Amino acid sequence: MGVAGEGGHLQRETVTVAASDDRNRSHYTAERRLRQGISCEMSRPVATGRGDLRRHQGDRNADGRVGHGATRRKGCVVQRRRFLAALCAGLAVTACRGPVVYPSPTPDSRATGAPTATSVPLPLPVTPSAATQGIGFAYGFNVAWRGDEEGEEFNRRTAEFVRAAGFRWIRIQAQWESHEPQPGQWDLRPLDRVLPIYAEYGLEVLVSVVSAPQWARDTTGAIVRDPGDFRNAMRRFASRYRGRVRAWQLWNEQNIASNVYGPIRVESYARLLRAGYEGVKEGDPDALVVSGSLTPTGVNDPNLAIDDVAYLEAFYALDGGAWTRYFDILGAHANATLNPPDTLWPERPGPGPGWRDHPSFYFRRVEQLRAVMERHQDQRAVWITEFGWTTANPAPGYEYGQYVSEEQQAEYLVEAFRIARDRWPWVTGMFVWNLNFSTIVGPTDEKGPWSVLASDWTPRPAYRALQAMPKRP
Repeated sequence: MGVAGEGGHLQRETVTVAASDDRNRSHYTAERRLRQGISCEMSRPVATGRGDLRRHQGDRNADGRVGHGATRRKGCVVQRRRFLAALCAGLAVTACRGPVVYPSPTPDSRATGAPTATSVPLPLPVTPSAATQGIGFAYGFNVAWRGDEEGEEFNRRTAEFVRAAGFRWIRIQAQWESHEPQPGQWDLRPLDRVLPIYAEYGLEVLVSVVSAPQWARDTTGAIVRDPGDFRNAMRRFASRYRGRVRAWQLWNEQNIASNVYGPIRVESYARLLRAGYEGVKEGDPDALVVSGSLTPTGVNDPNLAIDDVAYLEAFYALDGGAWTRYFDILGAHANATLNPPDTLWPERPGPGPGWRDHPSFYFRRVEQLRAVMERHQDQRAVWITEFGWTTANPAPGYEYGQYVSEEQQAEYLVEAFRIARDRWPWVTGMFVWNLNFSTIVGPTDEKGPWSVLASDWTPRPAYRALQAMPKRP
């Protein structure tokens, strides 16, 4: 799972769509490998305020092997240690230090009159936004797309498969750094090329905006140096594509350090969210704003990752909940590894082997995110912007895919929709990860086996099952 690929110019197309996606999804592979290591060794206690989050004991197979089948405990420990060392070295922060408590933001003493992106807002009652009324249930796919001059056929073919499946929504990624590489220097040609095609096919679009330009980044934990730059960018995006982009998602998996360019600070994302929300509403008051989706994880180290439930709780608690007003719909990711959608640790654990002894390994982890919202009297809707099951996957860290057949992938996807429609009235949109990345990435890329289309665009059983699935309004 992950965010959809960014389109690029012709010379860079094959590399750009895959590599730019990888740049923003590398943390997801990191999280997979972290999970792989955690499922194979007993994790150290983590300081979360709740004591030891959990201890993964390394589920054993019938033959006594640990974790994910053939990989033994010793190999997992070594691999995890090597990976953590490499990941920490790549972060622009002090490597691998323990959890740090960061102070809450204080109001900007210079703020007067209209609110600014750096002032602390007053808490307001959280109610469903009028912008969400009348849109029905969003059946969606995450799709790869092309933004070069020769990409029209690819994008039309993609739109045709979405429509043929009975889906009406797509989610794509737009990298801020690609569209404004220097302050005020914009190149919106890739989006200008693809969005009219989606409109022609009657598709609604959710655009996930990620990846700050180098000139705007802050590597000390603030994400961006000036939230006003993000506000201006989102105003420009929303005003230019008013009527063609129905919803904007502000960032992606901000509980992973590599996505925020430094140690994870909830208050930094809160400020970014506010700036982006205000920019969108200034550019297109009718557009929906979806909060960035958290990656499911049980890791708690601000230099690596923060548990998604703990992160969301901290967000709602920040300044008495004042920052929660800056989205219309809560975004969520629902990882499931090899576990059927109706399972959940500990009351209904999956079959294994491995990836079964923490709730972040399960589709129903979303219920725990919803519980945080309800504890804070928030009745707004949730969109699951990425969920899926990979089949046999050659990429390191995705070994659990070997335990999911193509038929099970199809069954699990349909069952996930059924669970949401029958049990979760608060979920009003779901975006399958993914439709068609297999057609544009290489055979060893981890994204391919998640796709419901084969590399030659042949429908896999999962696509046929989703196509046949009843679509309720």
